[in-house]
Amino acid sequence: MTIGQRVFHLLEEKNMTQREFSKRTGIATTTISDWRKKNTNPGSEKIMCICAALDVTPEYLLSGVTEDSDRGRSVDYMVIPSGTKERELIEAFNDMEWIDREHLLEYAKKMKSTRRNSRGNMNNSDSFVKIAHFCNIEIFMDSNFEGDPSLVVNYIDDNVEGRIDIKSGMIEGDFSKYVRPVIEDWLGDNRRQLLDMWRSKKIELMPEWE
Repeated sequence: MTIGQRVFHLLEEKNMTQREFSKRTGIATTTISDWRKKNTNPGSEKIMCICAALDVTPEYLLSGVTEDSDRGRSVDYMVIPSGTKERELIEAFNDMEWIDREHLLEYAKKMKSTRRNSRGNMNNSDSFVKIAHFCNIEIFMDSNFEGDPSLVVNYIDDNVEGRIDIKSGMIEGDFSKYVRPVIEDWLGDNRRQLLDMWRSKKIELMPEWE
């Protein structure tokens, strides 16, 4: 049974007219009739709205596998609207060669792990607020403003975390000879604003920096 045939089978089973089905899905009645006349299938972009109108899963519509089957229960679906960053990322991923996909997945896992570790190294405190992100470097400030003016810095690519003393400009951490100068330049450009932020006890997002 084709997808189009399954649609008509469900329409008969639910005693739903093509006109009502058209209103629920936004698909023209002529297009629906063509599925029967020309024995064609709906386009992939119509699958989710058809499933919603007929109250079935995409698995059933595409393959006839019911929800109570082992295969049906093991399938998980995610609907991602077009025009979103998530959709753009997935479409870009689908256009990649397999080796590039593997690299991207590894990078995403590393970023996720780094964020988890950096939060752990900051005493699992929610008081740390990210105020800047540049060149895969994250800068955090403690909203409790305890101790001397300082920042936590995290370099994502190498999973290296350190500390910046805002007053003295001293940078602690095992950063490479390529990363440390970048942090120093950023600090030099923004030290006055960082000190003002700490003294006023009011955290603000720093302007973009390259």
